Amino acid sequence: MKSHSHHNCSDDDSDILRREKIIHDVRVQFAKKFQFPSTPSSTLLPRVDTLYRCPPYLVPRLQEQKRKLNAVKSRLNDFEIGEWHQHSRKRSSLLPILNELRYRIRAEFVTQAFAKLYECVSAYELVDVALDQLYSVHLCEAPGAFVTGLNHYIRLNCHPKIRWHWFACTLNPYHEGNCHGSMIPDDRFIRHTLDSWCFGVDGTGDIMVRENRDDIIARSKQWPEVNLVTADGSIDCLNFPEEQEERVSKLHFAEATLALSILAPGGHFILKMFTLFEHSSVNMLFLLNMCFDELHVFKPCTSKPGNSEVYLIAKHYRKPAGIEQYLDVIYSNIQNSSYTLFDPTTIPEAFLEQMHVCASQFVRWQTEVIESNIRFYDANDPCEDERLIIFKETIIDMFFTHYRITPIRATERIVRGKNVTGGTNIYHKESHGTYNERVQSSLTESRSIEQHQYLRDRLDHVTLTHKELHPRALLDDAPYGFGTQYTLQKELSFAVGKAVERVKNSYYALITHLRLLNDIVDLYRSIAINPDPLPKDKLVPMVQNNVISIDIRLYPSIMNADWHEKQLYHTIVRTILQLAQQAGETPVTGVIDPRRSVELIVENWLMLTRFSVGLFYLLKMYVFEANELLSSTRIAFRHLRSDGITNLLAINDAYGSACCSTSALPGTSKSILTLVSPASPLNGDYKYGIINYNNALCLIYCARLLDEMEQHLGADK
Repeated sequence: MKSHSHHNCSDDDSDILRREKIIHDVRVQFAKKFQFPSTPSSTLLPRVDTLYRCPPYLVPRLQEQKRKLNAVKSRLNDFEIGEWHQHSRKRSSLLPILNELRYRIRAEFVTQAFAKLYECVSAYELVDVALDQLYSVHLCEAPGAFVTGLNHYIRLNCHPKIRWHWFACTLNPYHEGNCHGSMIPDDRFIRHTLDSWCFGVDGTGDIMVRENRDDIIARSKQWPEVNLVTADGSIDCLNFPEEQEERVSKLHFAEATLALSILAPGGHFILKMFTLFEHSSVNMLFLLNMCFDELHVFKPCTSKPGNSEVYLIAKHYRKPAGIEQYLDVIYSNIQNSSYTLFDPTTIPEAFLEQMHVCASQFVRWQTEVIESNIRFYDANDPCEDERLIIFKETIIDMFFTHYRITPIRATERIVRGKNVTGGTNIYHKESHGTYNERVQSSLTESRSIEQHQYLRDRLDHVTLTHKELHPRALLDDAPYGFGTQYTLQKELSFAVGKAVERVKNSYYALITHLRLLNDIVDLYRSIAINPDPLPKDKLVPMVQNNVISIDIRLYPSIMNADWHEKQLYHTIVRTILQLAQQAGETPVTGVIDPRRSVELIVENWLMLTRFSVGLFYLLKMYVFEANELLSSTRIAFRHLRSDGITNLLAINDAYGSACCSTSALPGTSKSILTLVSPASPLNGDYKYGIINYNNALCLIYCARLLDEMEQHLGADK
């Protein structure tokens, strides 16, 4: 323990008492645990034909705990969320521990999840250190720190020759149809380990889709067994905190049924949950208690102490007879809100009492933290500041003593030779305002004029605070590392998956800009400036001479982004071939009249998807010699390469073949999502050039659509 010489606030005796109190408080952070009594292994699960027969029910004792917690949480409704998070972070010991892991231990890709996973595995001994082979599957895993945390534990605790095999699934951060609020769009680890990620048959990574679930099960069956499954999924409930448990319960059942489908007997399962008040949580814990020898609820000391997050630790899977049929019934009813999984009469009273004891214990710990944070909000208290310093130093000492975390060799990292944590994650989630303000803004959505003004204010704010990333980046900059090892044939790669009907997130634009554009489009559609859907031929990009133009005003009428960008693809290919023909070039002669050099200009092209950025990349690297941003809305491609038309035809032929193969696939409608391989150098400054271009064009779209709505709303007054 470090020595301290702080005597500003007390004499020696009370100082000793205060230190003892701090040590006690620190120990509590490591003891936020509850274990359910084990069910005898001979106990049978309720019969399958009794499942989903009863309507949802309430457990009064648990509802009382829910009311207690919500009463304390409601006191936070008027705090500005950014300021509150800053205050609670400052009081939390989480950051100092993470900094130690990053800078002293120099662990790989340290996030809060890294530390929490390490605590779970270490506290409950979830890895058999004597194994020669270890197999783990990680559900809802982005950005990947559970994987790096587990690797660190294995390297320190298992014998050196252990062979560890893992794969992970998560909502695909590259699939533009995935909602930004439901996923973590940080790919700093993912992009270096893509072969170990499973995004399912449709490319979304959504485990609520049966064909994706089946794909994960099939991949796990390539191994002899699965020893450990982790599930760290959540859904953004910032604006609906009181509904978090029910909203996330469907995802939890998808994770749990998947885990129980792939785990080997004797295997372990870690599942993140939140509050434990509703019938869905009672059902989940009862199911796991019947299926495992041990069931624990654990709040790691590196979990934010003021939130409701807990981890279920289920040890030694029993794999009861007939469990496959059981799990299939549960998975088929995940969206069933009319009935509850178990008939409440099949759940013993003793188990409900244990649920109550468990829930009340975690509620007490959480409310104590929230009340303490409220008490010291805006307070200037030197004694409390001093207590916090000693508390943080003590918990750091205890954390590293308790879990015995030391550095591992650089060669033992998963991604070697690269600082994964040091990359830039520009896709942070946005959160601002108080809870009451956010509720109020959603209430105004029914009033068009107020909502229009709200969106105009947001546009002004984004425009004023807008900063370019790498401002000197140009669209014509060369990709990093591009050389003779790259050929068109090697780079072409057609990933197939669920068609992107609406771009909800993008790797090539800031979420603030894209979300604002989508909100403006929603309002535009709701006030029906163009009441009748436009025929598709009106939405095809216009071509005049060498200029392809997309009409910004028609953007809200595009109900299918996939269809629109495929039309643009065909328009670009057709126009280049026509321009080349006019310039006297044919694929046979490859000769161009130098006085009639080919130039293509594309106006208002929002390149938000991997498909459109891939098309830009292929035009840039294999068809034209140069490109230039003429203005915020116009891109020029100049001077066909000597093999430009040959390459363009090769691209189009390969794309046509891929489309034919895709149309023959069974199941839900699929589309071509990419044109180039993930290994292609879609990087370098020009990537930031694309991001800056898209951000600026998003704001132009926003301004034009708001102007048009203003005229329309003014006419309606």
